[in-house]
Amino acid sequence: MQPVLRPDYWGVDLEPSRRPGVPMMRDPQPWPNARFPPEPQRGESAVPMHGRPNKTMPPVFGTAVPLHGLSGVVRKLAYRLPDHYPSHWLLMLLGDRVDSWSYHARRYLPFALPLAAALILMRRARD
Repeated sequence: MQPVLRPDYWGVDLEPSRRPGVPMMRDPQPWPNARFPPEPQRGESAVPMHGRPNKTMPPVFGTAVPLHGLSGVVRKLAYRLPDHYPSHWLLMLLGDRVDSWSYHARRYLPFALPLAAALILMRRARD
């Protein structure tokens, strides 16, 4: 008498109480200390910008700061170009540099402005 050979998938279509893996099957539970259900994303709607014309934005939520100032204008110019153009990336780099320069200008402005005013007044007093 030969042993009964069963295929690898044997037992898959049995009723659930007779399946070989039933004790291991459980409903998925959330992780401990997890917030369930997840909180809805909040925030203001912004103008989506990307270099993919005629394609929808992916469903991703970010915490990026909206575009502002001169660096925002430069970046808006960059977003008008497709991603595969080198000028797109060069304008993005220029926008980062302009943002850095504006930060440093704002940082030193309280010292530089009175100093410049004092120098102008001294020059006028000398003339």
